[in-house]
Amino acid sequence: MTEHSLESLNDRAIIRTLREKHIDTEHYGIGLAKFREIRESMGLQHTCQQGHTVESIRDAMMDIRQMYPKAGIREVISLLFHEKNMSVSRTIVSSYFAIFEPELVHECKARCLKRRRFWAAGVNDLFAVNQHVKWLRFGLGLHTGIKPFSGHIMWIHVWHSNRNLQLIYHTTLIPSKNSVSDLGTKNFGIANAQTLLRQHYDPDLRGMLQHRWMRFKKIMVFCWVFIPWLQHKLDVYRDCVNNTAKRHDRNKILPHGVPSLIYDSPQDFNALDFKVT
Repeated sequence: MTEHSLESLNDRAIIRTLREKHIDTEHYGIGLAKFREIRESMGLQHTCQQGHTVESIRDAMMDIRQMYPKAGIREVISLLFHEKNMSVSRTIVSSYFAIFEPELVHECKARCLKRRRFWAAGVNDLFAVNQHVKWLRFGLGLHTGIKPFSGHIMWIHVWHSNRNLQLIYHTTLIPSKNSVSDLGTKNFGIANAQTLLRQHYDPDLRGMLQHRWMRFKKIMVFCWVFIPWLQHKLDVYRDCVNNTAKRHDRNKILPHGVPSLIYDSPQDFNALDFKVT
């Protein structure tokens, strides 16, 4: 459990998790009153204690909207918490949208999303990788790895190319039951590395591919200045996504909850873990 994942847990749930997984209760103990005393001494306040209003969050919202112009209420609440250290209620954010962004509220209620089916057996059953080429006209390429069962983002890396095989190998040396990607030479290395690792730990897999296929010039000063800043922003976004519970979806049969908690403790969600140890 990370400090960021505490956003989705109340005091009693945090204490229960600490007792079960982090504290040797035979020698140590912690109660609700003591925990609240420690939390308040660290300046960590609940939403009602911070007492934010539509006006008090306006500057922060304007800043966030520059980077995330289409973020919805749940995502904005999480962004305020992770990037601005502000715990804001859904009612306040909803009121802000109604006052300052009514057109986006109407767009959200249009219900134009199309559902797609996805199936995974458990945590570490497979991970999906892909490259993003839409920024190549700016001299930037993204490469991403996601655990789709838990929704846990493993990495989002930005570089002046997403075809650097050494860079991709460095991030994908994680033995897993399967990896999946679109067909392309930049992903051949991932397929080979995953196959080699799986066959090393399980000789019965020899001869079988452990990967699933789904069918300019650079301004180096710009890259040197901009890429570290952008990578920091991507890392913050990754942590935000990994430590925020998704909206409950009655059509989803995969676990509901905080992705990092599902990934780290699949047994708590009645899920299997296929990690190769």
